[in-house]
Amino acid sequence: MATQNSIHVSEELLAELQSKAAAEGKTVDELAEAVLRKGLAEQSWQDLLAYGRERGSASGYTEEDVPRVVKEWRREQRGR
Repeated sequence: MATQNSIHVSEELLAELQSKAAAEGKTVDELAEAVLRKGLAEQSWQDLLAYGRERGSASGYTEEDVPRVVKEWRREQRGR
């Protein structure tokens, strides 16, 4: 069950939400929740990509090194 909450958006954004929700046969609340969930998931993905880039850069490896490093790792795993 959802909790009653309030957020404040511009009149322009609210009108856009209302129009889109009506076109999709949803309530503004349903559409807003779906859009917020998608945005949060996208932000999590972008955070993970940034972390990966940061760690990759700190490792000293370049993108060109990746196939070789993966091949070496797989060879080591097979030898276990």
